[in-house]
Amino acid sequence: MKLTPWIVIPTYWTWPSSAAARPESGSFDHPTPLDGESTLPRLLQDLNGQSDQDFRLLILVGTAHPSLGTRAAAHVSDLLRPYQDRLSSLVMDWTRLERLQSVLSDHGLTTAGLGLESYAGIRNLQLLVPHILGAEAVVALDDDERVEADYLQRAISQFGPDARNPAVLGLAGPYRQPDGGVLLPARERSGNVFEDKAIYINQAMGGLMAGGEGLQPSPMALGGNMVFHASLLKQTPFDPGITRGEDIDYLINARMSGVTWWFDAGLSILHLPPHHYDSSPYQRLRQDVMRFMYERQKLYLFGWSQPDWLKPYPGALLGPDLEAQDRQALERQGTPALWAEYGEPDSTLQEASARARQLAPQYAGFAADWHRMMERIESDQRLRGSLAAALDWAGM
Repeated sequence: MKLTPWIVIPTYWTWPSSAAARPESGSFDHPTPLDGESTLPRLLQDLNGQSDQDFRLLILVGTAHPSLGTRAAAHVSDLLRPYQDRLSSLVMDWTRLERLQSVLSDHGLTTAGLGLESYAGIRNLQLLVPHILGAEAVVALDDDERVEADYLQRAISQFGPDARNPAVLGLAGPYRQPDGGVLLPARERSGNVFEDKAIYINQAMGGLMAGGEGLQPSPMALGGNMVFHASLLKQTPFDPGITRGEDIDYLINARMSGVTWWFDAGLSILHLPPHHYDSSPYQRLRQDVMRFMYERQKLYLFGWSQPDWLKPYPGALLGPDLEAQDRQALERQGTPALWAEYGEPDSTLQEASARARQLAPQYAGFAADWHRMMERIESDQRLRGSLAAALDWAGM
């Protein structure tokens, strides 16, 4: 019996480039201006050409501010229109999110960790919505990618009753760069782990690719090339406390619940991010400081300190000297103007430390609430029907 997966694609939108007032409550690496060129259509074209056409499609419309929600959803629907007769799709926007949250609240279930303004909130919808609609597997892609015609067939080949390894509940593959390689551009080693991050990522990826065609345990996963078995998405959520790097954080969350993440060197996508929409490098550095301080604190709470299964990356950025490395990177890459906008190194470190101490202990309770919610949805057909109606999905 073959699985029918959901392919889920988040899209990230910000104000038109001509907008004068641009309030932002969400922070993404390279959101597309509403008057800019989207990378989504070329991926839709690739999905339309998949050798295995038995799948459902979910588009998650992330926005830099809730007031953009209606326009962004309409724009995404326009992008989907040429494919609507061939791709069975659902657009998850702010309106559907509010209806979904209302039904969950009415049944005494958590709505925490769900949203369209953060990576973790969007990724949790990536798990929840397909679960409501009976998904057997979820294939996560990003809208700035291209895939080969046999991608989906390979992505779900490790799942289902005929799978060669029933222990595989989470699967990752590599990003290929425009030159066809899998390594990131990296400068000479500086001795600072943040400035050398690409070196550590390349070491990890090089080791994984050297393993050949067989599956192997992985210390990292890339969010636009992850596959989730239905049993995994029920028990493990994305952590709302993470600011970015939610993909590797999910791998850690899964490991905390006893699930190893696996890597398939042949499950590749072509990554073509629109660099002209990139956010500030210093802003991304600051988010990385928040991220790794938080990650280290969460690992400590579970009794781990730089575990071997996270080496060489992200383990290299989780060491006991992290605060000193943080400060050095913020001082080297910052300027008085950037510090005035985003905060000086001292205030950033204080904020990151306080945030980690406050939020990291909350993950265990959130994960327990998530599991109860997902179990309830699975067992209560009336609730599942109400949630599907809130999503306006008639394909159950």
